[in-house]
Amino acid sequence: MKKRKSPSMGIGVSIFAPALAVALTGQLVMTQGALAAGGDFSLDFTAAAPLTYNHLTGGGTYNQRQVGRDKDIVESLEGGDFACGDTVTFLTQIVVDAGAVGAQTIRLRFEFTAYATGQQGIALVDNGVGEDAFMNYVGDTGIADDTGSTANASDEGYTGLGIFIKPTIFFREVDVTDLEAGEKTVLRTDVMIVCNGASPTGNMQARLSSAKVIAPVEDAISVGDQTIPFKRVGDVKKPPPPPK
Repeated sequence: MKKRKSPSMGIGVSIFAPALAVALTGQLVMTQGALAAGGDFSLDFTAAAPLTYNHLTGGGTYNQRQVGRDKDIVESLEGGDFACGDTVTFLTQIVVDAGAVGAQTIRLRFEFTAYATGQQGIALVDNGVGEDAFMNYVGDTGIADDTGSTANASDEGYTGLGIFIKPTIFFREVDVTDLEAGEKTVLRTDVMIVCNGASPTGNMQARLSSAKVIAPVEDAISVGDQTIPFKRVGDVKKPPPPPK
């Protein structure tokens, strides 16, 4: 005999199936949110203390974030500490919340003025040789992680009409991988000072303009207004004239 489906079974399916679908959908959304959360990250964009590294190659360490030209980092730069052709190093400490889930990858966008705010003749540009973004693992006590993170400049270029022409910007986007719960790490990125022989005036600046999680799921990271002013560009030392 064919078994008859009881009315109560039919009612149960009609009532609970939609509820189950909603519950599963909510669980999926919660899982995706847990896998990528911009709120998991705290970013501190600074410049390496200019008296602590070789300006031909770049360098410096975030360490304990002591502020001073001869300490760890500075929050503004002075033209008198540099010369045309020097490498300028910027350090970003990345702190991951202890409640973060899994390994995440983030993308940071940096912007550097390829012009002066006053008379033109100086710019911050691509350093052109060697690595331009990497993890600052050698000797930096501001790092506490499993040393598994990598940095890659995924995109860089210029916006505007050209170097020394306001408001041209040199931008660099850097991807940092393998960021896990409770870790602290430091990203280093370098640019170069170029001059055209004129006598510039005013300032330049470097800025962490935006950041976001890109894997496993995209999510925005709040960065606020993190800008490093480069003051008194007229004091940047010009190279000596060629011998006659």
